[in-house]
Amino acid sequence: RLGWLRSLAALPLLATSPLHAQGQDSTPGERNLLVMAELLPGEYDNVNQAYFDGRRKLDAPDRHPRLHTSITRIDAPAFGAHAFLWVNTTTTPEGPQRSWRIATLEPGPTAEEVTMKHFLRMDGEITAAELATLTPAQLRRTEGCDYHFKRRADHYRGLQRPRACEFDWEGQRVYTDNEIQLSKTSLWFVDHKFVKRSGKRISGVASGEPFWLERARVFHCYADIPGVGGGRDIPFQRYDDIRLHDKGGSYWFKTRPTPNEPEVREIGLQLQAVTWHVLNEKNSNFNRNSLVLYALEKLPDGSIKEHGYAFTDPAADRIGNNMKWMLVNCALVPRDQARPEM
Repeated sequence: RLGWLRSLAALPLLATSPLHAQGQDSTPGERNLLVMAELLPGEYDNVNQAYFDGRRKLDAPDRHPRLHTSITRIDAPAFGAHAFLWVNTTTTPEGPQRSWRIATLEPGPTAEEVTMKHFLRMDGEITAAELATLTPAQLRRTEGCDYHFKRRADHYRGLQRPRACEFDWEGQRVYTDNEIQLSKTSLWFVDHKFVKRSGKRISGVASGEPFWLERARVFHCYADIPGVGGGRDIPFQRYDDIRLHDKGGSYWFKTRPTPNEPEVREIGLQLQAVTWHVLNEKNSNFNRNSLVLYALEKLPDGSIKEHGYAFTDPAADRIGNNMKWMLVNCALVPRDQARPEM
């Protein structure tokens, strides 16, 4: 009975003890900011969109130019904890055109949003050497041009506030109505400028369709000439340290002359994870996407000869081709980092 009384006496002490929570809840936007900061960096390319625009014979104003986007997380103290160097490279008849900016992520104005700000260098490159001392005042940011992201299914959708992004462009006042979508596999964006006075759109493809840039993987490759196989002890030349991204990455090299092959040749390798935009099978069968490795050669007259290609599943982490006169071997994991396995 005394034991029972002692237990009863202890109950008020238990009831008044402080409760310790395991954590403190944040907003959905603060959580999504951390996810976006991991998801955003990468190499993106619209090589498949640009190729199939031509294959579909779209009118020239409706075709998307080839665009490659590189987004790298950087340490730039003046721009906050989540800063990224964003470089766009557009392929034009006059050659590649590049633009540089710093993008930042921070909690948005509402509990669900993440805000992305863009600080642009209008003329010239943003170099790695200047990031430690670079400040927002040295770049251009227009008030009202920020993107506000919310999570939507398996992606993040960022919009500008309607007609809030306004500035002078090529002698006239314009506003933008832009959008960015980010997922594990792709970066979609709309870049449209409208003349303020007339509302006429003056940028983007005529159809208004967004750019569809697919996330690229970087493969580490080498080429052997000739393509020795079967353990044969035959002299060969190795061309190493070749990096190819799988959204149309290409690499050209000139062969080293040998007694057996004194003529110098210019060889090209190209790697492309093909995402089909149309059907191309009998009976409307579905085309399966493929990872394709091409072997090319630039001939003395300037034309390009395609020697052949190998293909496999687009998710494969290795691909190779041995045409006997040349062997090519590509893998996601560099050879010096490959681990032993049974």
